Amino acid sequence: MSFSTRRNTELSMVEYITTLINGSWNNVAVVKSFLKAYEAPVPVIAVRLLDVQSSRQEIGSNRLKQVYTFIIDVFANSDGQRIDLAEFLVQGVKEGCIYYEFSHNSANRELLDKDANGRLIFLQFLTDERVDINATAAEHDKFRHSITFTCE
Repeated sequence: MSFSTRRNTELSMVEYITTLINGSWNNVAVVKSFLKAYEAPVPVIAVRLLDVQSSRQEIGSNRLKQVYTFIIDVFANSDGQRIDLAEFLVQGVKEGCIYYEFSHNSANRELLDKDANGRLIFLQFLTDERVDINATAAEHDKFRHSITFTCE
């Protein structure tokens, strides 16, 4: 049985960001929640689905057009690395990505199977900014960046 559309959307974006990072960067972890970022060594990128806005696709129909808001948090080792990772992610996100339907593997429930079933289309960036925390911040928070965007 496939997961819910929202869960599939979040997992598809995490999969895409992981593939992007692994293809061009070394030793940068990608996690699927803000709190898990503090469990991994810096540099780390946290990807999470923030919310979903739904509207009717057309009059008289119960089908919904859903717009997903994502946050990508970059936890870097330096200000330069923060800027470079943020720019790299912005360039990648605006291309959109494959939407997968995920399900548990029948032989091993710890593994996920996935089937491509469309695309997530980038709509707009809402924020792309340095997170300014005081100079005595913890290691993870010294060079943080936040990117918020929508897709459908």
